Amino acid sequence: MDKLKKLRDRIDWLDTQIASLLNERMRAADQIGKIKRDIQQDVADQSREIRVLNQVKTIIQHPVLKENIPNIYNEIMQISRTGQQFFQHISQPFRRIGIIGMGLIGGSICKGIKTKDSSVEIGTLFHESEDVSLAKTEGWVDQVYSKIGELVHNSELIILASPVSTITQLAEEIKPHTHSLEKITIIDVASVKGDIIETFEKLTCKNVEYISTHPMAGKEKGGFKNSQATLFVNRPWVIVTHKENSNSGIESIKEFILYLGSNPILSEAKVHDQQAALISHLPSILSKLYYDFVKSIDAESMIISGPGFQSFTRLAHENNELRKDVNKYNQKAIHNYLNQWLEFLKENKGL
Repeated sequence: MDKLKKLRDRIDWLDTQIASLLNERMRAADQIGKIKRDIQQDVADQSREIRVLNQVKTIIQHPVLKENIPNIYNEIMQISRTGQQFFQHISQPFRRIGIIGMGLIGGSICKGIKTKDSSVEIGTLFHESEDVSLAKTEGWVDQVYSKIGELVHNSELIILASPVSTITQLAEEIKPHTHSLEKITIIDVASVKGDIIETFEKLTCKNVEYISTHPMAGKEKGGFKNSQATLFVNRPWVIVTHKENSNSGIESIKEFILYLGSNPILSEAKVHDQQAALISHLPSILSKLYYDFVKSIDAESMIISGPGFQSFTRLAHENNELRKDVNKYNQKAIHNYLNQWLEFLKENKGL
């Protein structure tokens, strides 16, 4: 046992050295990212990454590590690229931001802002939930307000990151508290836009602008505890416009999206909902259905499942309430594509 303890102590010491060196590597990569930003050079440099990997391979001697070092270093370099991309845009126009909904998306927006600029004041609404409690306890949120009017009067931008079913009601609740304000912008991050865009267009006026958006990023596990500052890096973030939106309002939200490392894309409500159904909503449903199908036919077969099955059914473990919400509010588009998919399966069942 003494020998085992000594070896484990050695590994513990080595781990601290590895972690320290990884920290130093990231700091150096951050500095490189700043130089690339200043000279307007792309973050990705494939030839450089190949040289780094080849150099590391010459050092590694352990046969198992030598076989797996490309995977390890590809992950390290991916994280470095993400960090560099995250810090490419260093400013955004809002100093006081309210976020309603501190789950995966709202929490990630909160962390993204605070990680880059801790002086931006972030407020949220009181809610007896683990998400709000964690956000406040861990210091990501500056103020937790008990009334929506207090949040409105202390914000320049409000982000509605609550379930799809709550967005229009919240948007309408906000409006009466905005009359004395010089200017405020309200955005949502919901994945279905049909009803929301109609409400936003109706509520938008000279001093209050409602802009509908949808970041195309997420995880199968929700909640603030799974949120991360770099969730949106290199991901599309759709801005769904309506007739009352101003050019200045759209541009300010574009700046905000770029600040979080994402890529803003303009769209219309009908187009967005159809495309979201095809590449996001339907895959989630099919993943869940196939997982349940296998479970009902032969649950024990999952014991021998490999990465293919696990990857294919990853989305089956998404928030079930979110899936139900999406299916309800984008039902027509989802069912249309589901029927087309069934026809496609019939035509190609011999493959």
